[in-house]
Amino acid sequence: MSLLAALVASAFLLAGPVAAPSADPSGDAQLQQAISDWFTKGGDKRLTALQNDFEAIAKAATATDLPAVEASCTTLKTDVDAAQAYAPLPDARAQKAWAASLDLYEKAALDCVAGADQADAQLLLKSNDEMTQGSQELSKATARVQEILR
Repeated sequence: MSLLAALVASAFLLAGPVAAPSADPSGDAQLQQAISDWFTKGGDKRLTALQNDFEAIAKAATATDLPAVEASCTTLKTDVDAAQAYAPLPDARAQKAWAASLDLYEKAALDCVAGADQADAQLLLKSNDEMTQGSQELSKATARVQEILR
């Protein structure tokens, strides 16, 4: 397995389509509206940016292009910073998982940049693990949001 092949798998974890949530009036309407507002007033842009970053990392990794991996991971770090600065999700459980995913993506981006810059297989593999863990946390946040919006 190539050093960059490991990045490909994790890079596609966020590559699914991003769609606006729809609220079901049977739940907590105020919380549903707050979640919907979070998404439509900027959360969607944060998620799309991350999705695009992971697609770019995957493309660069597939091409075994370390400079492009480094550039894509630098962009990931910038987009993670923007997502961390954006308003928190209005549900404590969803926010906890969202924040954890962003923290892991930040570590992954930093390790990816250093690994690509130094052609360091260990750092690239560490970055891959952090991306995977971040995506697991994002799945928890997504599941919680879906639970609220049912």
